[in-house]
Amino acid sequence: MPRKDQRAPKLADDVNLLLDALCEEWDFCAGVRAEDLIQGIKPLTSKRFTDAVLDAEAELSGPRAGWERRIKRRFVQRYGHSITVRDYRV
Repeated sequence: MPRKDQRAPKLADDVNLLLDALCEEWDFCAGVRAEDLIQGIKPLTSKRFTDAVLDAEAELSGPRAGWERRIKRRFVQRYGHSITVRDYRV
């Protein structure tokens, strides 16, 4: 299991660590990968990340709004409200 504070040198790898943690902790394992989220020069926002994770799941255990808050909070704690490949630093 990845440690909460474990970080990777590249943003794509680090986003995959966060996705792996969501899979292990909350069973959001629908196969969203960083490469699908980090494209071009647009920032990856907490909203886009959260929507991608939740949209990929066939069923949610509980109200979507509750999961939106939890996932968004995890993203913001790690990256702030948005992150780009250029701005990412370990």
